[in-house]
Amino acid sequence: MREANPEEYVEVLRFYARQMSLLDRLDLDGYAQTFTPDGVTHHVHHGQKLEGRDALLAHASQALPRYRDVTARHWNDHYIVDVAPDGKVQVSYTSLVTVTDAEGRVRFESTFAVDDELVRLDGRLHTLSRTIVRDRPAAR
Repeated sequence: MREANPEEYVEVLRFYARQMSLLDRLDLDGYAQTFTPDGVTHHVHHGQKLEGRDALLAHASQALPRYRDVTARHWNDHYIVDVAPDGKVQVSYTSLVTVTDAEGRVRFESTFAVDDELVRLDGRLHTLSRTIVRDRPAAR
């Protein structure tokens, strides 16, 4: 495993900019297409594992009514990008979700630590697996 070079790093940032833009616009089909057909999303804090695009779409569609009258934005940062010898890209980052209502009031949702494994399909990056863990205070 090695650190991504600058070109690879920028490619990953562009991938997430497109992927999150699709999600924020509620283009669920477009968002699902950024995953491999067998892609897995594991919401650790819910004990939920979604396998494949169909499961991802069903889950996102079920959550859709919550976001119909607001604007959600995903703010991701602190990317650590490593490339494996087989070309898979390991990415760790943090995510914050904001929700803005019709009056312009902004609500912060939970923050998350996310670990992704990206692969190339037809020359483009796609998410093969995503593990999402909601932040909680450290045990003392």
